Amino acid sequence: MFRTFQGWTALTRQGKGDGTLQLILSANSMTYTVPRSLQDDVAEDDLCGVEPERAPSVYPTWHTALADGLTSIPLMQPGDAVFWHSDVVHSVEDAHNGDGHSSVMYIGGTVGCAKNAAYLPGQRASFLAGTTPPGFPADNSEVDFLGRGTAADLTPLGKSQLGLS
Repeated sequence: MFRTFQGWTALTRQGKGDGTLQLILSANSMTYTVPRSLQDDVAEDDLCGVEPERAPSVYPTWHTALADGLTSIPLMQPGDAVFWHSDVVHSVEDAHNGDGHSSVMYIGGTVGCAKNAAYLPGQRASFLAGTTPPGFPADNSEVDFLGRGTAADLTPLGKSQLGLS
C-alpha cells in the first residue's frame, strides 16, 4: 500500500518505554536504510533483520550510523496525535515496559493509485472478517472484539472507499 503520510492518535496515555512510536527526524536517513541490504557484508537472503509482514526498522547491527538517532515521541495523552511523512524512518519500540495498556489509532493517508487498488481486496476482506490487514503482523486481535467496527458502521463514503458499494 502506498501511504502519503501516517499518523497516530493516542487512545491511552503512552510515552517512552511504553512500546511507542520512534522516529529518525530526517528523510535523508531512508536513503541509507533501503539499499543497506545490498552491501557486501549482508547475506543475499537477509534484509538487515526485516521479517515477513514486519516493517523494516533500524537495527544497531546493520545501521550503526543511524541507531542513535531513533527517538521515541514525547509523552502522549488520550486524544493527542502525531503525524509523519512516510519517507521518515519510523518504528515501534521493541518492548512495552509500561504499567498500562498502550493503544493508538493508526491513520494512513493514501491516494487513489494502481498499487492501492490492488491492495483493496485484501484490506476489504480483512475488515469484514475483523482480521489484521495484509502487510501487518497477523495478530488478528479484533476478530472476537465486542463492538469492533463493521460495514454497518461505515458512512456511504466509507463504504465506497472500501469497495462495498
